[in-house]
Amino acid sequence: MSKTKRAAIAGLILLLVGSGLLIHIIRSQAVSATNIVAPPSAVTAQQSKPNEIQGQPTELLIPSLNMDLPVIPGYYDARTKAWTLTLSEVQYATITPQPNNLQGDTFLYGHYRQAVFARLHTIPSGAQAIVKTSNGHAFYYQLASIRTTDPGDDSIFTYRGKPILTIQTCTGLFFQYRQFYTFNLIKVT
Repeated sequence: MSKTKRAAIAGLILLLVGSGLLIHIIRSQAVSATNIVAPPSAVTAQQSKPNEIQGQPTELLIPSLNMDLPVIPGYYDARTKAWTLTLSEVQYATITPQPNNLQGDTFLYGHYRQAVFARLHTIPSGAQAIVKTSNGHAFYYQLASIRTTDPGDDSIFTYRGKPILTIQTCTGLFFQYRQFYTFNLIKVT
């Protein structure tokens, strides 16, 4: 068999294998999009308590960085252990408490991209973050700490205590780590 025929057969085989892989990827993404879930705890976390002020986050402002970003719901797929994520918006992890004045860690996350959190690493000490909600409230927070962790760190989901805000994005040479910015609640208007 000539070199040309062998190359043509090898090319055809690679094309078939590549097409099969592409079809598999497309099907698995379509399936994972339909399996996005919020655990039952997310439902109970959103129920109001007496004297509680809370709301669905819709906007994140960090005045010291001149950031004003839309916030959309973010969901966790327990089967694939993956989060929904966009290239241009901040996402609110719906399995965490909404911004409120009583307790819990409201978790916002987004890509380290120019349209989202590429400048977050320049945040000054004591900076404020403001989360606006769909029902007209504004939650004012002050930066308390910054820490770097691995992607498997789920400690924020077990937090119990005064109301805080955690903002997360990627960091590291290959974006292999997660950077958590924790803010304490100052006031609600």
